[in-house]
Amino acid sequence: MISQTVYMPKRVGFISSPTPLYRLSGVSADFGCDIFVKRDDLAGIGFGGNKLRKLDYLIADALKKGCSAIVTNGSLQTNHGMLTALCATKAGLRCLLFLLIEDAGKKTLSGNLLLDDYIGCDIELVDVSDIMASKRSVEEKDLLCEARLRLRKEEVLPHYLNKYETQRDALYEIPSAGSTPTGIMGYFSCMREISDQTESPFDYIFCGNGSGGTYAGLWLGSKFLQTGSRIIGVNIEEMNPKKPAFIANLINSAAENLGLSVKAQPEDFCFLTNSVNLGYGIPDDDTMSVIEYIARKEGFFLDPVYSAKVFNGALKFIRQNRLPRNSRILLLHSGGLPGIFNANMIEYRNQRSGILDRWNHAAD
Repeated sequence: MISQTVYMPKRVGFISSPTPLYRLSGVSADFGCDIFVKRDDLAGIGFGGNKLRKLDYLIADALKKGCSAIVTNGSLQTNHGMLTALCATKAGLRCLLFLLIEDAGKKTLSGNLLLDDYIGCDIELVDVSDIMASKRSVEEKDLLCEARLRLRKEEVLPHYLNKYETQRDALYEIPSAGSTPTGIMGYFSCMREISDQTESPFDYIFCGNGSGGTYAGLWLGSKFLQTGSRIIGVNIEEMNPKKPAFIANLINSAAENLGLSVKAQPEDFCFLTNSVNLGYGIPDDDTMSVIEYIARKEGFFLDPVYSAKVFNGALKFIRQNRLPRNSRILLLHSGGLPGIFNANMIEYRNQRSGILDRWNHAAD
């Protein structure tokens, strides 16, 4: 490893760091490798999660620029949106969330949307369910959703500014999941934290890949520290074919800001598609079985949208590639635990659990 120092942007200090890192003894025994977990679900605000590391830098940047409100967007059950609202409130800022309705199903409060209601942030709903239900490609859907979101922002923001008697330049806009050159500093610095917590570098580090920010930060941090770790992203949904180029641009912009000579190309990355299954936030037996396995084997919970897919994809990779017994592997628990309580997850579980049958039998 190298000891070179770089100029890092300021952060607020939201993270209770270092987050725990420890060996999964039961899982290691089952899979024949040294498998560890980085518990970023215990990061300190809300239910924790990887978004907090990004927000630590993004909120600091907003405060530095004298902004009074944060504007961001995501899916209806976005963990990023909920945590952005919490962090903004804690920092004394207002928050406006644009939430995309991707499924025209039952309207109910659950998971992160329920928590948004407790927080009391401003929310605007953008219905894109017709786009998501179409047979268009992922790239086409992304472009159409972005266009509809942009139009909705143009309609809403003037009213929002008038409501709070503020100016347009007082708004700090964060893209979905906080994946910007500033945001990825969260996991760039996390690589130093990981290195400080272990005597030997990991051969493989697995993380979720959605917006690309967490993967980008870990990849850049690993290159900077020369750990030799192979950073593997586990896709949590079908990936837009332009995403690897986007991630490379994120890394290169951040490296330039830091004065590093690192240069990334899309072909440098490794992404797994082995646990996408039915798609983003859709429950399936494969993912749910991993939640059960880790809870019963190691005593903590994964969420069904991100971390369970990460663990599922990583464990499949380990088994299928027959990694050597001395392989050191780190799995990132990226939080998202409110996802366990999404309405569709609860409905899925209700249909498969014997508890309700026993309950009904006892009532009879």
